[in-house]
Amino acid sequence: MGLSTGAIIVIVLVGCLAATALGASVFKHYKPADSETPFSPSYEQKVYMAQVRNRGLEKLKHLSWGGRDLESRYPPAGPSYYQPHTYTEDTTRDTGSS
Repeated sequence: MGLSTGAIIVIVLVGCLAATALGASVFKHYKPADSETPFSPSYEQKVYMAQVRNRGLEKLKHLSWGGRDLESRYPPAGPSYYQPHTYTEDTTRDTGSS
């Protein structure tokens, strides 16, 4: 109950094709042709992409500075609504100079 001859041939062919493709891609990566140069975007494209990134960062900053907690996003639900504690400075404290 082993594999048929045709299945073994297909598996060997697919393995050989995969090995050849992997070898070619590794060789091309480490030893490119002399005429090939890596892609370098133009100055205008670099400026445009910087503007796009800046707009994205401005949107993220705006979203992150929205309500800092869940309670601030919704109005109070009535008289039994829990009011979070707000910290205030104690101005009645003695400063120690008498």
